[in-house]
Amino acid sequence: MTVNANAQSNPSTDILLIGLGNVLLSDEGIGVHILRQLERDYRFEPTIMLIDGGTSGLDLLPLFAEYRRILMIDAIACNAAPSHITVWRDAEIRRALNPKLSVHHLGISDLLALVELLDYSPHEIVLVGIVPESLELGVELSPTVARVIPTVIAQVREIMNGWGVAVLEQSIVD
Repeated sequence: MTVNANAQSNPSTDILLIGLGNVLLSDEGIGVHILRQLERDYRFEPTIMLIDGGTSGLDLLPLFAEYRRILMIDAIACNAAPSHITVWRDAEIRRALNPKLSVHHLGISDLLALVELLDYSPHEIVLVGIVPESLELGVELSPTVARVIPTVIAQVREIMNGWGVAVLEQSIVD
């Protein structure tokens, strides 16, 4: 798990954005690739916490006790075409990901089950899931999945705006 080192690591809100995935397995790392692009090209006002969750699994659990709103971006395995984007909220996530549809060994559904068992109470949890095309060894995204990054970023911006956070392009604020 990596916390970004820029100013956004000192959040003024209780909002957390987590990019999940293994960047060594092509599209499986889509969540981390999108998080990195957001860190590089955008600024959040007010500031929020951005975490490269990688394949951290249970290491993320304490964050669910600390933050009231959590947005996760991850590759999901479901019966849809590669690059299909799905947004699930709160209880929908566990229902949709049961059986385990996250491509990680410890799935999001497992993590959320523990959040519930331990009575952690984030106010809202959102998962933006992208169906991978390739899980082959490699650090580049497939062209099919890479093409949807602008759409995913637009959805992240919309969700954040709904939570009172402006997501501004760096060129606008610099």
